[in-house]
Amino acid sequence: MSKINYNALAIDGLKEVFIQINETCNELEIEFFIVGAIARNIWYVSKNENSRGTKDIDFGVYISNVKKYNELRAALKEKYNYIESTENAFCLITQDGKQIDLLPFGEIEKDGQVIIEGKGLTKVNLDGFKEAFEFGAQEIKIGNETYKTCSIPGVMILKLIAYDDRPSKRIKDIVDINSICLNYPSLESDFIWSNHFDLYGGDLEHEEVGIIVLGREMKKLVNNNIKLENRLIKIMDKAIDEESPLLTLMIQNSETETIAKKRSILERLKFGFTQNASN
Repeated sequence: MSKINYNALAIDGLKEVFIQINETCNELEIEFFIVGAIARNIWYVSKNENSRGTKDIDFGVYISNVKKYNELRAALKEKYNYIESTENAFCLITQDGKQIDLLPFGEIEKDGQVIIEGKGLTKVNLDGFKEAFEFGAQEIKIGNETYKTCSIPGVMILKLIAYDDRPSKRIKDIVDINSICLNYPSLESDFIWSNHFDLYGGDLEHEEVGIIVLGREMKKLVNNNIKLENRLIKIMDKAIDEESPLLTLMIQNSETETIAKKRSILERLKFGFTQNASN
């Protein structure tokens, strides 16, 4: 199990928020895991990289019904004076202004969606959360506490889906996807060599192999959900065929990056996702 410290994640007051969520969920017997930008930053820090900036603090909460979800929200408001957001019913705001997204998934979902009462956003599609939790959650020790965090293949899945659901609102997810694709081959080099050595028999560069491996690892999480698997393939196909602006959004430096290079990354990712891994 990896261990990092709260300060490395570079968000003031993050320890207090994590402990508050952890204690409240434990009291209510609710499982949860860290998702989104914090999960991404945990990966970077665990690989001795600097944390990327973010103000987002997101948790996926595995929950049975809306009543139980409302109990969680009520407990956080009563114990720690969290307040409701006027823009997003799934968001609570701490006393010092941090926005905490509590994304409910599991039996609470009806036809793939969760609908609750509140102001602003009251309906979300949380495809992939159950798979990312059941097959991709990893334990991490932060300070003296142990949490479950979304794996990087899980983060990739959730970000692709989040962008596809709300493309005009989720552009930063594609920036994260690009960053993960660029860094995964080097940061996971030992894992790639040890577990996917079959890919080194041809003319592929290590960076290309790394992206294929990332696709393979994503596939492992959704292997039992054909509908979700097909949706992710469709998202990648739309990008590769430039039927969505995803490739353009991946470009962060127009002097060194091109659509062709980004398409190659997505093609390798899809190749890995659609092939059977050797283990």
